[in-house]
Amino acid sequence: MAVQCPYCGKGYDITLFEFGRDVRCVCGKTVAFRHEQIMDAANRACSVEDARVREVCGMADRIASLIVASDYPMIDIEIEKKKLQERISEFFPDKEYLYELIYEPRFRRLREQFRESGIDSNGSEV
Repeated sequence: MAVQCPYCGKGYDITLFEFGRDVRCVCGKTVAFRHEQIMDAANRACSVEDARVREVCGMADRIASLIVASDYPMIDIEIEKKKLQERISEFFPDKEYLYELIYEPRFRRLREQFRESGIDSNGSEV
């Protein structure tokens, strides 16, 4: 994270401001950045990620509910699963593999358990 001088806009690494230190900018002004500002920035970043996690969990729970407690067509559920997978890729590009690791087995198990009568040996709806 960079801290910018309010006068000239030059950026400084946040680690230069540890322990309440101030930095003298190349323009001659003093740049100050306090621990509270660091914590506020960190909290904002966490709240964005928390919101993304909640959205992904909500989408997954909705899909599970559609599988278990509705007569929603499986083709439409597959579309919803694809939307979830795309959202995970958008929010967490370095963790795309978690969809296949966590959600796909969950959905498959729910499908087998609650919609078993309509599934053939290949896992396709009949």
